[in-house]
Amino acid sequence: MDKHLYSIYQFFQKNKVLFWVGTFAIFGLLGAVALQISFEEDISKLIPKTTENQRLQQVLETANFSDKIIVHLEREENGSLEELIEAATLVTERLQADFNTEIRDIQGVIEDETALETIDFVQEHLPVFLSEANYTTIAQKLHADSIDAITKSNYEVLRSPTGLVAKRNMPKDPLGITYMGLQRLQELGANNDFEIREGFLVSKDDKHLLLFLTPQHSSSETALNKGFVEKLYRLQADVAQQFESKVALSLFGGVLIAVSNAEQIKNDIQYTVGISSIVLMLLLILFYRKITVPLILFVPTIFGAVLAVAFLTLVKGEISAISLGIGSILLGVTFDYSLHILTHLRNGSAPKLVFRSVAKPVLMSSLSTAVAFLCLLFLEAEALQDLGLFAAISVLGAAVFALIFVPQLYASRKIQHQKYNLLDAMAKVPVHTNKVVWSVQGVLIVVSLFSVSNVKFNKELESLNYISNPLLQAEKKLDTLLDSAAKSIYVVATGKDLQEALQANDTVLTALQHLKQNEAILRYNSVGGMVSSEQKQQQRIQRWKEFWTDSRVDSLRKNLALSSATYGFTENAFQPFFGTLTTSYDVVPPSEYDALGVLNTGDFISESAGLTTITTLVKLEEAQVEELKASFTTLDGVMVIDRVGINETLLGQLKDQFYTLMLYSFLAVFVMLLLFYRNLMETVVT
Repeated sequence: MDKHLYSIYQFFQKNKVLFWVGTFAIFGLLGAVALQISFEEDISKLIPKTTENQRLQQVLETANFSDKIIVHLEREENGSLEELIEAATLVTERLQADFNTEIRDIQGVIEDETALETIDFVQEHLPVFLSEANYTTIAQKLHADSIDAITKSNYEVLRSPTGLVAKRNMPKDPLGITYMGLQRLQELGANNDFEIREGFLVSKDDKHLLLFLTPQHSSSETALNKGFVEKLYRLQADVAQQFESKVALSLFGGVLIAVSNAEQIKNDIQYTVGISSIVLMLLLILFYRKITVPLILFVPTIFGAVLAVAFLTLVKGEISAISLGIGSILLGVTFDYSLHILTHLRNGSAPKLVFRSVAKPVLMSSLSTAVAFLCLLFLEAEALQDLGLFAAISVLGAAVFALIFVPQLYASRKIQHQKYNLLDAMAKVPVHTNKVVWSVQGVLIVVSLFSVSNVKFNKELESLNYISNPLLQAEKKLDTLLDSAAKSIYVVATGKDLQEALQANDTVLTALQHLKQNEAILRYNSVGGMVSSEQKQQQRIQRWKEFWTDSRVDSLRKNLALSSATYGFTENAFQPFFGTLTTSYDVVPPSEYDALGVLNTGDFISESAGLTTITTLVKLEEAQVEELKASFTTLDGVMVIDRVGINETLLGQLKDQFYTLMLYSFLAVFVMLLLFYRNLMETVVT
């Protein structure tokens, strides 16, 4: 190998122009390819994807764990409810005008038209929204004294200046059955501490107003979300300026955390690489007394990195930013190759002797390092696989390039007459024969053998995230309003198609209602109350038909006519209501619900090839988790997902995989060294 490298060296010594043109051309080509790379900043790429959890991974990827952005408007002491509403109106108008490409949906704004449309929708499909408990209530309302009380109440509503919606719907529903159906909306996660004020969701103390934004892109797509987040913060600054000391706006959500985390990763990479580069530069300048020497020594390192990124661009198209950050440690590793070669040249060795001395050690060193890193490909974590490829290609590319590039610039005659300095003197100390060094090493080894078991594996994925102070403060404020501090568990109903998933979700809803009644959970956010399977809807429609028998309708008609005459209602005042009792109802497809401004089925229902999921968010205490899981263990097509717990469990699997990694890398390097040395003792010592 050293003879071939020396031949290359001689060739380029005679063809300097070709050497420089080739160098710049290779750098230019690789650089152009490398610039096309896209960075994946999703920290979940550290989680292994194994065949054992393939079904779970498929559900996790399909299910819509909607990462809402919560816009929290808070009235200060000297502010008023009117100013809070004014600020919310400004924010809503800006969001609708300037964020139409970044936001898919805005919740928390209820227009009068939306409320009326929702009531009309429920009336048109009334049987679909009624439970068995509702029929018990309706039966009680049909007694003569109850009808008389209801008619009196309706009469008082008509005389009052308010209650416009009630007046509008009274002829079609004098018994108020529609409002029983509307109660199903509470299962969508409405908080009892909030109520509608002038079309906004406001806390009962008039101090807090919430808006919920559904971004177009998931939280993992940080590159696409960066501009969106910057616009949100500009909007926040505008509100702070316009409503200074009266209304405060804070933002919180997974998208904001992900973008903040991604920016921190980039900054950390820049700082670590920058600081280490500067320190190395200063040391080398002091050692060589030249600025150009350390600059040139960095070129092979840069080449190796660019080569690796270009390779990943062609093979994968993207690289984990986390793996690139970890890969920054290679700066020192690959830099050593150039330094090793230059040291031999500096000591006066002729190029031919330099190649004979360093070619095999440098190539062997880089090859063993590359093989060890390539063992990361045996792990199931995508980010670590990226690191393995990046590291292996970087060290091999840097080593080979250093052997070709460095000797061309530094012939031995140029630097062999430099004076020796402190580092030279330190290098001449025979450390290998120093008894003090041997003793210290022995003590450290013994201590390490006893203390190594104290190292714990951190499997908390959240601890790897960076969350800025403003986001932490926003989270603390929301904890007191929305049970944000409570445990969040997702119950996912799955099926091959939508109807199968809806049937599974019907079962989920029944179980959750039972748990809520028994105070085994705090609350749940389910679409099941509004959207049910065709089978369930047919059962409810049939129940409606069976309930309204001819005798029951005749009795109601008679009692209602008597009480209506007492309070001055016309004979046909409630004829539209009796028309609803004989209407032929049909099932409601989920697509029709999206027309309602209060419900976006996309927040709950997700469909992919061969799999449909319906997600329900459950809030509960930590002590209630096991009971919740036990309630669904025997149900087919239902998975209970603790996202934090599952991520930590999957991440914890890396610990077991690292033992395998160490074994593979040890064996690979051992075999390589044995083939190189052809001596067992030298291999073991190495």
